Amino acid sequence: MYQSLLPILKPLVFEGKSGTLEVVHKYDDTARLYIKEGIVEQVETKKKQGKDAASACMRWVSISTTFQEGNINDYTPESAIDTMALLSFLEKTFKNITIINDKIPDDKVIFQVDPEKLHNADKLNASDYKMALLLDGKRDIANIIQMSGQSELAVLTRICRLLLAGVVKENEAVSKELMSSQEQEQFLAALNDELMDLVGPAGAVLVEDAFEQMDLRPEILAKEDISPLLSAIAELLEDEEKIALNQWSRNYS
Repeated sequence: MYQSLLPILKPLVFEGKSGTLEVVHKYDDTARLYIKEGIVEQVETKKKQGKDAASACMRWVSISTTFQEGNINDYTPESAIDTMALLSFLEKTFKNITIINDKIPDDKVIFQVDPEKLHNADKLNASDYKMALLLDGKRDIANIIQMSGQSELAVLTRICRLLLAGVVKENEAVSKELMSSQEQEQFLAALNDELMDLVGPAGAVLVEDAFEQMDLRPEILAKEDISPLLSAIAELLEDEEKIALNQWSRNYS
């Protein structure tokens, strides 16, 4: 479930708390909000600090949080951060997140645009159409967030707008559970090692060609994709190499 920072931050502000609010974002980032007597004095993420960091983490919704109460001295206050403005933004987006939770169950969902409906849609802007181009029936939301260059909240909000306009729907036929990043990396490393033994450095090219043939990318690899991927690679091998790969592939059947 997607979550706003509003019900977490607001009580800390209005109760005049002092301490550090740590926010962990699902997409490999964290934020620290340094709060003194209910005022957010500084915000830091992995790559940003101050007002920019505050703006970024207000747009995270796949989050977990912890609050450590007590005076913290290892930061420099940033006067450009406006605590009331942060709460105001969170108030405005809170309703959006409620709608998102109703329309989008999780970030593994795959949506597909209906081109005809998109062409005839009213009240969509250029950013909505740009988002629609990414909803190709193959990419899941997690992948779209990572490649779009937009905040998580912006991506989910625009997808909801497209859903409410009736121009996209869930592509249930291709929805699948992706392998974890670690599983993907381990499988591809083992596959490359096997192909290196069979055909040398050309093995890496065969893997790239097979992914391209399947219109697939390593970061959206699911267990159900492994067998077709190995079959596509085997078609590019000599008979003895094909037999060896088929024997190796039994580990993943």
